[in-house]
Amino acid sequence: MFDWQRFFPFQQPFSKDGLKNADPKDVEHYINQVMKSVFGPGYSAQFPFRDPLAKETPAAEKTEQIDVFETTSHVFVKIPLTREQLNPLKIKHTSQTLIIENYPETGQQKKVILPSLVRRKGTKAVFKDGILEVMFLKNEDFNLSEVEITY
Repeated sequence: MFDWQRFFPFQQPFSKDGLKNADPKDVEHYINQVMKSVFGPGYSAQFPFRDPLAKETPAAEKTEQIDVFETTSHVFVKIPLTREQLNPLKIKHTSQTLIIENYPETGQQKKVILPSLVRRKGTKAVFKDGILEVMFLKNEDFNLSEVEITY
């Protein structure tokens, strides 16, 4: 018999009967713990929609409010900065990662995974009103391969 419980991320404290009488905050806390165990501690950054009414934010999210979003033709990254942080800052990127050197502190490096592949050329960065906005052109991947099915 295969042990399915070993691969099931939910623990036993919340059974069907236990959920009927559970406090909604306890259920929310339990779901957040399960999400952290499955997706990692920074799982909320992987999802594009966040609960605007959520009161509990991890310390890492409070210090780094980097916003990443995409349109049909561009990927945008918004980074809050001061003028003093802007001088030593260096920005590099691959087709799928933005690398920010000397951020959040001098000598440190921050990597931001981009939601789509981006082009090498055509990237623009503008600093205005305490926000550095980096705009990437999306790279369309039209390489289509047909896979033969054997039986």
